[in-house]
Amino acid sequence: MTFFSGLMARHFRQTLVLAFCWLVVVRASYVLQSGVVPNPLAMIAGDLAGAFVLAVLLCITRGISRVILVVVLGCATFVAGMHLTVHGTLFQLSLIGKGVDPTFVTGSLINVHALWFPVYLSLAGFLHWRHRRLDPEAVPAGRTGQVLVAVLVAAIYGVSFQSLTTPANNVVASFFAQIPGAIIGPLAPTLSTEDEDLNGSEKALKTLQTASFFRHQVAAPIVKNHPNVLLVMIEGMSGGYFPSLSRYHGLDPTVTLASLEENLRRHGFRLYRNSLSMERQTDRGTFAILCGAYPDFRRQSRKMVDVAEGRVVVDCMPKHLKEHGYRTAYWQAAPLDYMQKGEFMPQAGFIDVTGAKIFNGPGEEVEGWGPPDPIYFNNVAQRLRQLDAKPGPWMVTLLNVGTHHPFKIGKEAEQQPPDDELNAEDITPEPQEARKKAMKTMEDALNQFLDDLASDGILDDTLVIITSDESGGFIRKDHESMPLNSNVGVLAIRPPDSDSLEDYANRDQIVAQIDIPPTILDATGLGTKAGDMIGRSLLVKQPKQQRDLLLADTYTGLKYFLRESGQLLSCSELMTDCTTWRFNPERLFGTLEATNAEPFLTFDERTALFNRAALMEPAEDP
Repeated sequence: MTFFSGLMARHFRQTLVLAFCWLVVVRASYVLQSGVVPNPLAMIAGDLAGAFVLAVLLCITRGISRVILVVVLGCATFVAGMHLTVHGTLFQLSLIGKGVDPTFVTGSLINVHALWFPVYLSLAGFLHWRHRRLDPEAVPAGRTGQVLVAVLVAAIYGVSFQSLTTPANNVVASFFAQIPGAIIGPLAPTLSTEDEDLNGSEKALKTLQTASFFRHQVAAPIVKNHPNVLLVMIEGMSGGYFPSLSRYHGLDPTVTLASLEENLRRHGFRLYRNSLSMERQTDRGTFAILCGAYPDFRRQSRKMVDVAEGRVVVDCMPKHLKEHGYRTAYWQAAPLDYMQKGEFMPQAGFIDVTGAKIFNGPGEEVEGWGPPDPIYFNNVAQRLRQLDAKPGPWMVTLLNVGTHHPFKIGKEAEQQPPDDELNAEDITPEPQEARKKAMKTMEDALNQFLDDLASDGILDDTLVIITSDESGGFIRKDHESMPLNSNVGVLAIRPPDSDSLEDYANRDQIVAQIDIPPTILDATGLGTKAGDMIGRSLLVKQPKQQRDLLLADTYTGLKYFLRESGQLLSCSELMTDCTTWRFNPERLFGTLEATNAEPFLTFDERTALFNRAALMEPAEDP
């Protein structure tokens, strides 16, 4: 009994109660900070597991180890609270290294949300102080038993949930349960490709009909008058924010973009109701949107970096337009060195590449992520007029930054009085108010931008596509219940006046970010140049074959296998734990229903598909 005596001691029982009460206080702080109220039963279960692990840590630490515990606990709870507020999930342990990037630090960490850091650090200090004042009874022997049981609790916790970062998870239990995956995860692709016979992936690829996951479909029409192309990526915008889509799917969005939806309708856009965002994070979405290939589904996104550094080559849509006389431009509001876009974009085929520095005076430093949306869209409108005045077609891709955390809207927008449509409850400060104001500011700026282009006649001969780099934000009140919460994408299309929306797929067809490049190539008469792109052009009105898609959410660690016929397989990050869902193909997000059916893909097949999605063509040696 000596081995487990530490678990039976009164001191440990008191510590366990203290740890649980402390975690309840932290949970209340998260609700106050983020506005996210998780599933109560799952939340209590998670906090009980976290309290046990934390109680053991409190019992076995002394001196410098206790100082480290307090600091790590304060930092972890702070990061978890901020991540929950911005992304709707706790942090992924394997992505913590991203936080040391100078651009990320100045853009996302040094802001008003940083005021929560001393709060959580003080809470950790209070826990230490209160624990030291428990019953002074000598701590009995049996620390080894405490540690082993704590490891067992963390292990059981880790295998009990598909995702360890959804809001109901406990930050302490989640942190320790993620450690094995953080170690194994980055090695898994290497281990699985070094010797395919060991895990059956090679055999799985030979027997599996992989073509349905890597399908290439274009209409390849003959186009006499080559239109201009304007591709607008709005940071973090979700299709769930548009009233007609949220009603159609039964979603309850944090943000409502009614004015933008009405303006899109007035300008002749088609808003697709079943649009999928492939992944989270800007570089992943941008890669899919420009190159018609799956983004990097691994924890550390490398595809764009590998292209930028010359290790691999990729056949992207802008490159084909440039080769056929288009003046291609990529104008983003954020700094170009972050995610190495300054090196990637020329490789992808852009001639004119600009970032945040163009908005500053000589010698001025970029402030945060970049300019607010009113300044950004006004600037690019002026540049578009100058570009349109020159002979020949052009293709311009835009990416704003005002709707990225910390949601910088500019002094002028901050001084604007509240919208008359907002009631008293809406005006009351709340955790998601900054996101709402940023989206409202973007909405007004984008509406004015489109109106100005229309009045200048620029839209007359321009294919305009509005989408998002990723679909972040909160879509449903119940953040635990449904898969694809962070994959509710947005895609709106307006063809040039010489074309008709009747030539495009109907608004209820399932579409994805990878469909944008082949659509643009088709619309510009270059459909035959789509090469190995796996997207399906929207000019393919009635596909002869249904396709399957790979998707993921790096913040929850979930991976998805979607069949357009109406099946979805939701799996844990290592693809060992899966749930099968069914849905109406015409109402994807509103009809998802879990089933007891066995996974329609084996583990080897699941692994093989994602391994294949990671493959890229190596660059030739100079």
